[in-house]
Amino acid sequence: MTSTFAQSHWIPVAIFLATYILIAVESGRGSHLDRTAAAFCGAVAMVLVGAVPLAEAYQTIDWNTLIFLLGIMILVAHFQISGFFDWIAVHVAAIARTRFQLLVLLVFATGILAAFFVNDTICLIFTPIVLVVTQRLEVPPIPYLIAVATSANIGSAMSVTGNPQNAVIGVSAHFSFLGFLAHLAPVSVVGMAINVAVLALFFRREIIHHPLKRRPPSLPVKIERVLLIKCCIAAALVIVLWILGYSFPLVAISVGAFILIIGRVKAQNIYQRLDWELLLFFASLFVVIKGFEASGALERLIGYFQAWLQGGMTSQLFAVSGVMLILSNLVSNLPAVLLFRPLVPSFPNTHYIWLAVASTSTLAGNATPFSSVANLIVLQQAGKKVKITFWEFARVGFIVTLITTLAAIAILALEHWILPGA
Repeated sequence: MTSTFAQSHWIPVAIFLATYILIAVESGRGSHLDRTAAAFCGAVAMVLVGAVPLAEAYQTIDWNTLIFLLGIMILVAHFQISGFFDWIAVHVAAIARTRFQLLVLLVFATGILAAFFVNDTICLIFTPIVLVVTQRLEVPPIPYLIAVATSANIGSAMSVTGNPQNAVIGVSAHFSFLGFLAHLAPVSVVGMAINVAVLALFFRREIIHHPLKRRPPSLPVKIERVLLIKCCIAAALVIVLWILGYSFPLVAISVGAFILIIGRVKAQNIYQRLDWELLLFFASLFVVIKGFEASGALERLIGYFQAWLQGGMTSQLFAVSGVMLILSNLVSNLPAVLLFRPLVPSFPNTHYIWLAVASTSTLAGNATPFSSVANLIVLQQAGKKVKITFWEFARVGFIVTLITTLAAIAILALEHWILPGA
């Protein structure tokens, strides 16, 4: 490779950098483009300059990932309409007798649900319920709102259905559903316990030794029982077929079609709950990153990483985790994973490197309010009633991110030491 880029090389690099700057800055800070629009414009620019020919752009898009996400979105939308998530949130509040119990129940309920129903969805549903519950119980809402965001991110790390970046990794690395879950469930469970401890420490005056003054509120929740039963059957079918080794995207889209037929919900109500912007964001990023790869810059980047990341398994885990923490907070976790994905096959312990990328890119989402979409959903929804400043979130989020990442590295290193061939 020559020491300098030709013009045909630096133009796609410039497009890549401009796209990622816009993705990181987003709208409201000097640009009217949001992340999806920035990625889409970057993809179009890559095609226009010839870095990725139009025919090749179609082939670059990872349709398996998009189909997988679409199928899961359809199933989750039916669960939303059935009232399942509202029912869970209200009953969590009904069980608690102290503020600390409420925190523990909320963290684990949010985290576990996020693992199977996507973290952004859980944040979207739980935030307004938490606002109502905390108001009626006369408790400060900020610790519990931060708990929803951070625990949704932590819990989503354990499953391929937890967040978009895990979906990419599950499809790319050909993990089995149970295999992925078995490796990263300990990371998430330990992470949720750490989250409780850190939140309780930072908000000890508001949480510790405070019984709930009022009985937990009884909020009206409408459950569509027949639809919920159908959703549970469809979800069980997904899990069973994945366990049996059938393709992630094929199962997801097939069961998505199945629940559309048997759910008997107006299709328009389902379409309104699907995150079409996320699918466009994904498709556009695939093209942008392909153009960056074609420039030759990624090969240089691989060379730098290979020189830096040589060493034993534990040192590689530390190095990869550090890189993912930085990348995820610069360009967000999904773009960071897509950018790092071509580098993974160059490592000798590919299996565990994938797991490190999955866990730490997700855990990095807790560092600041802008580190993940889940955080932004909570803050934006709560903003009409409660103001959570950047510092209020970041002082907790940074500590949670640092400790949970170290715990993830330790758990994965221990797994590799105990089960080297796993």
